[in-house]
Amino acid sequence: MAFELNLFKTQQIASRTDRPRSPFIVLLFSLLFVLSTAYLLYVPQPRVIKDQSLSAGDIADEDIIIKKAVTVEDKDATVANRDRAINNVVPVYEHLTENQSKSRTLIQQFLQLTREIKKEYIKNKKPKKDLLEFQKRIEQDFGLEFSTTELNTILNSDFFAKVDLNELLTFIKEMYDKKILTSLTGARRSTVGTIKLISKTSEPVNLVLDELYDLKKAKTAMTAFIDNLKFKTPSPNFAASVIMEFIDVNVSYSMNLTRDEESQAASSVNPVVIKLKAGKALLRKGDEVKPKDIKIMKLVAAADETLGQRVSAFWFILLILCFLTLFGGKFFKKWGAGSINKEKLLVVTGATITTSVLIYRASLFLYPLIMNNLSSEISINYEAYSIFFAIPFGFGVLTIAFVFNLQSAVIFSFINSIMGAVICDWDFNVFLYILLGNLAVSYGIEHYQRLKRSPIIKAAFLWLLPTNVAVITIIHFTNSDFNLLMLSVNIMMGVFGAVVSPIFANFLIPVWEIIFQLVTELKLVELTNLNLPIFREMLEKAPGTYHHSLMVASLSEAAAQDMGKSPLLQRAMALYHDIGKIDGPHFFTENHTIYQNPHPNLAPRESAKNIISHIPDGIERANKMKLPPLVMSSISQHHGSKLMHYFYNKAREMSSVDSDGIDENIYKYPGERPKNIENAIIMLADQVEAASKSLASPTEEEIKNVIRKIIDANIKESQFDECEELTFKALNIIANSFHKKLSSIYHMRISYPGFNFKEGETKTGKTGIEGA
Repeated sequence: MAFELNLFKTQQIASRTDRPRSPFIVLLFSLLFVLSTAYLLYVPQPRVIKDQSLSAGDIADEDIIIKKAVTVEDKDATVANRDRAINNVVPVYEHLTENQSKSRTLIQQFLQLTREIKKEYIKNKKPKKDLLEFQKRIEQDFGLEFSTTELNTILNSDFFAKVDLNELLTFIKEMYDKKILTSLTGARRSTVGTIKLISKTSEPVNLVLDELYDLKKAKTAMTAFIDNLKFKTPSPNFAASVIMEFIDVNVSYSMNLTRDEESQAASSVNPVVIKLKAGKALLRKGDEVKPKDIKIMKLVAAADETLGQRVSAFWFILLILCFLTLFGGKFFKKWGAGSINKEKLLVVTGATITTSVLIYRASLFLYPLIMNNLSSEISINYEAYSIFFAIPFGFGVLTIAFVFNLQSAVIFSFINSIMGAVICDWDFNVFLYILLGNLAVSYGIEHYQRLKRSPIIKAAFLWLLPTNVAVITIIHFTNSDFNLLMLSVNIMMGVFGAVVSPIFANFLIPVWEIIFQLVTELKLVELTNLNLPIFREMLEKAPGTYHHSLMVASLSEAAAQDMGKSPLLQRAMALYHDIGKIDGPHFFTENHTIYQNPHPNLAPRESAKNIISHIPDGIERANKMKLPPLVMSSISQHHGSKLMHYFYNKAREMSSVDSDGIDENIYKYPGERPKNIENAIIMLADQVEAASKSLASPTEEEIKNVIRKIIDANIKESQFDECEELTFKALNIIANSFHKKLSSIYHMRISYPGFNFKEGETKTGKTGIEGA
C-alpha cells in the first residue's frame, strides 16, 4: 500500500510541539527545592555549651554540661607537636666524594710544576726574581694568583721541593675521611649536635658536627703537620695556606633535602583531638576554673563558631545550585540535538579523561619542584590549595564541548570533577572549583558556537577565568582563617590554570580529529567554503551541477534543522554528493544548457554506464581530497541501489530479443542504501530538487504531490530499509520542510500593477515598470 503523507496535520503537530514552554515555572520550583534542601542541610545547630566569660581562678556559678558529643582539634597542641617534630629533624648534608680526588690531582700537579721550575731556574742560572713564566703557568693551570715574593718563597722552601708526596696525600685523605665543610660556626645541626650525611655510594650516617673539620680547622691541622716535618721553610702557615688553596669541602648542607625531611616529619604528626561525650560536665557549680578548663571551653566555642560559619557555606552551595538551575533549561532544551560524532563519544571521552588524569598527575609532580625552587615565600605555602588551583582542569571539557555538544560537556564536567577531586586528596572544595569552571566552559562554547577556534579562547578567558577567581574568593571567605596573601596567590594560580587550559585544548583537538577521524563544525565550515578549488572547478565545468548542489544543500539544511540534526554537516554532504560529475558534465541533464545532449547517439547501456560512473569518480576525488568518511558517504549513498528506469525501459524497447532477458543490475546504481537520516535526506532532496524543475509553474498541490510520490517510490524500492532512525514521523518532518522550502522558492507572484508583460506596455501606453 502506498505511503501517504498528511502534510497539513504534521504542520499542526509540529507547530504545537515546537512551541517553547515557559521556563519560569520550572525555575521557580527548582529554586524552592534548592532553598528547602539547603535549609534542611544547613539549619543552624544548637550550641554545644552556653557562652561563658570565665577566667582562670573564677568560680563556676552553674554546671557547664556538653549538650551533644563533639570532637575538637587542639590546634595549638598540634602545631606545637609539629614544630617539635621539625626541630627534631636531623639536618641533611651531602657528601661530595668527587672533591677528594680532584684535590689530590691538583696538589700532585702543583708540586710537580714547582719542582720542575726550580730545577730549570737552577740549571739555567736564571735570576729568581724573573718569575713571570712561573706566575703565568700557575695562573693558567690552577687559576691562582701569587705575587713574585710569594713565588720566591715557594721556590726557596724545602717543603715544596722535598716533602714526601705520599705522606702529604695520606694526611689530606685523613682529613677528608673525617669530612670537611665550609664552617662549623652557624652550621645547622640537630638538638643533640648531629647531622645526617647522605652519599651516593653509601648508606646515610649520622655524624657529630663538631668532630668534622671546617676550612679553618683544616688549615690549623695542615700547619701543624708541616711544622712537624722540620723542613727549612720561612713559614709553615704560608705553606699550609698554599696547600689549602687546592682543598675543597666534601660536605655541603642541603636545604631542599632538609625541607623534605621536615615536611615528612610534620605530615607524620597526627592532629591532637579532644573527644567530649554528650552529658559530660566540664565544670560543676562551685568548682574553681583552671587554665585547662578555659582551654577546652575555647576549643568547644571555636567549634561552635565553625558550625555557625556554615551559614556562609550555605550561600556558597546556594550559589552553585542556582548556577546549575539557571542553565538547566538550556541543557534540557538542547538535549535532543544530536552530535555529529556521537558514535565516537565514549572512546573520545575515555581518551580525554585518561589524558586529563596524566596531566593532572604530572602537574602535581612538577609544580612542587618549581615552587620549591622559587626564592619567594610563595614556595612554602603550596599546601593551601595553590597547586590544585593551577592545574589546567578546563582543557578536557573545552575539548569535549568543542567536538561534541553541551550535554556531553556537562556530563564530562561531573566526571572530570570527581576524578580531579580524587587526585587532589579527595578535596570537596576542589571538586566544586572544577565543576563550576567546567560548567562555565561548557556553556561558553555553546554560546560562542564552534565555527572558529576563537570560542575556545573566549570561553577560557571570559567564562573559565572569572569563574575560577570567583570560586577561589568564595572558598577563602567561607574559611575562618582568611589570609589575603594566600587569596592573592591562589587567584594567580587559578588564572594560570585558566590560561593554560585553552593551550592544551587547541593542541588536543587536532590530535583527536586525526586519530578518531572526528568531524567538527569548524572542519565543516572549511569544507563548505564555496571558494575552494573543487567548487570553482564545478562552477566552471558543470555549472548546472553546481546550482543543483546548492539547491540540494538548501533543502537538506532546512530538513536537518527541523530534524534536530547538524545543518552544517547536511550542507557539506549535499555540496560534495555530485563531485563525480565534474569529469563528465555533458552526460547529465542539468548541464545540457551549455553542453549538447549525447544520449540520443548512445546505446542505453552506454548512457547508464556513463551516468553511474559519477559515483566511483566522486569517491575517487573524495579520497584524494581526504574528505571525512561521513561527508564522503553521501557520494555512495545518495542514489542507493535505485534502478535508472528511463534507460532500462529504453533498452527494453530497443531490444530485438525478449526484453525480460535484459540484466537489471546493469542499470542499477552500485552505491549503498542510506544508513542514516542524513544520507536519506540527501537522497530525497536530490530527487525532489530535480523533479521540481520539471514543473513549469508549480502550485502548492503540485509540490506536495512531487514530494509524496518521490518518498512513496523510495519506500517501494526499499531504499530506507537499512536506515533504522528513519520513521514515518521523520519522513513527515522532512516532507514538510521540503514543502516549505520549495514553496518559498517557487512562490506565486501576482501580476505587477499597470504592466502587461506580453504587450510590453503599461496601461498608460508607456513601456517600463511603473514605480520601479
